[in-house]
Amino acid sequence: AATMVVHMGRASFAFDDTAEEAITTPETEVPQGNGGYAGGTLNCDIHFYMASEDSAEAVLDVFVESKTSDTDTLDMTATASWDSANSGTTTTISASTAGDPLRLSIELTNDDSIAAGDIVRFGVRRDCDSGSDLAGGDLYISAIEIWETV
Repeated sequence: AATMVVHMGRASFAFDDTAEEAITTPETEVPQGNGGYAGGTLNCDIHFYMASEDSAEAVLDVFVESKTSDTDTLDMTATASWDSANSGTTTTISASTAGDPLRLSIELTNDDSIAAGDIVRFGVRRDCDSGSDLAGGDLYISAIEIWETV
C-alpha cells in the first residue's frame, strides 16, 4: 500500500518508483435521483506531484468495484471484485518542477457496470513495472476526483 505522508499540512499518498503500490477509497453510494448518476462515462482526475524533477513519465491505473446491495453475491470478508484497469500515462512531468501540482485524467471505460444506487469504491495504483513508467522518485497523490460525462 502507498504510504500516507504530510507536506506543509497537506495529506498525500506516496507511490514508490520501484514497487507497485495502491490505495483504495472508502465505499460510497452512487448518487441517485435529480443530479445523480445518469449512466454516462465516468472519468477520474488524479491530482499529484513528484518528489523530484524528471523528464520521464509515470503510469497510473484506476480500478472500479461496484456492488448492488441485496442483489450481488460477494463475500466481502474474503473477496474483491475489481474490474480491469483503466490506465493513463502522465504527459506533464517533464515540463514541471518537483512539487508542482499536476493532474492526470483517465476515462473509466472499465467501470464494473456501475449504476445509480450501487455501492462503489475506487482503487489507484502506480504501474511502475509497465515499461512506460520511467519517472524516478516518489509520486504523491493528493486528491482524486470522479466525474461524469453526460
